[in-house]
Amino acid sequence: MFNISKREKNILIFGITFLALFFGFQLGIVPFYENRENLTRILNEKQTAIGEMLQLQEQFNSVSNNKDISTQVLERRKKDFSLFSFLDSQAQQSGVKGNVAYMKPYSKKLENSSYTLSTVKLKLTQVYLKELIDFIFHIESSQNGVSITSLSLSKAGKDKSTLDAIIETQTLMQKDKA
Repeated sequence: MFNISKREKNILIFGITFLALFFGFQLGIVPFYENRENLTRILNEKQTAIGEMLQLQEQFNSVSNNKDISTQVLERRKKDFSLFSFLDSQAQQSGVKGNVAYMKPYSKKLENSSYTLSTVKLKLTQVYLKELIDFIFHIESSQNGVSITSLSLSKAGKDKSTLDAIIETQTLMQKDKA
C-alpha cells in the first residue's frame, strides 16, 4: 500500500518512538513527581495544622483551668461584695479618696452565663504617682477577682508633678447581685 524507503521507515519509526516516549513521559512520569510534590506539601500543611491544634488545645485547657480558679475566687469573696464600694474603700485606704472626681458604674448581662460583668470607670485628679501606684496595687492584689482593664494618665497641676488618671475596672458578679 505504501511504498516507503528504508530511510523514510527509520525516520517514521524514530518519530513514532519519540512521540511515544514524549507522551509516556508527559502522561506517566511527570504527574507522578508532581503528585509526590503535592503530597509532600499537603503533608507539611497537615503537620503544621496539627501543631496549631495542639497549641490551641493547650490554650483552651489553660483557659479552662483559669475559669475554675476565677470561679473559686468569686465564690470565696463576700456575698455583699460590690465593685463600687470595693473601689471606694480602696481609695480610702490608699489616700486618694479626696482626688476622686467621679465613679461611673456599669453592668452588662453576659449571655448564656450566670454572671454579670460589672464595670466602674473612675477619674482621679491631681494624684501623686506613689498614691496612684498604691491604689492600683490594692485593686490588683485583692482576692476579689477585680482587674484593671484600662488606665489613662496625663500630667496635671501647675508644676506637672501630679497626674490625672482614668481607670476602668471590672469583675464578674452573680446575676442576682448586679
